[in-house]
Amino acid sequence: MTFRKFNNIEYPVPGVDTALDVLRPRAKYDISFRSGIHITEWEDEENRLPPTSKEIGQEILREHKIYDYYEYERLREKDFPEIKDQLDLLYHDIKNGNLNNGEWIKSIEKVKNDHPKPTTPLPE
Repeated sequence: MTFRKFNNIEYPVPGVDTALDVLRPRAKYDISFRSGIHITEWEDEENRLPPTSKEIGQEILREHKIYDYYEYERLREKDFPEIKDQLDLLYHDIKNGNLNNGEWIKSIEKVKNDHPKPTTPLPE
């Protein structure tokens, strides 16, 4: 199971393990991918049945929609200047009394403009 954390929001990284954890939390399993998804071992203290391949597929599609929604966050993370470089820009902007339109704010605004937040609601 893999989740990514961003601004106190945790969202799934699509995959079979993540789907199984969402569909049947705390269950223990082993899977095989020979000609599809096959659960080869299943242990669930709540006596739930394993999810079907269809349920797993639907959950992975749901996870992809959420993951795609947060693409802007991953792109921003990649494009923001390193923290040490940001601090240097801030230092010079403070020293020059130029906090409102200095180099630091310009560099951050460029990344945010290049990778805007979605205007549509977060998928369910």
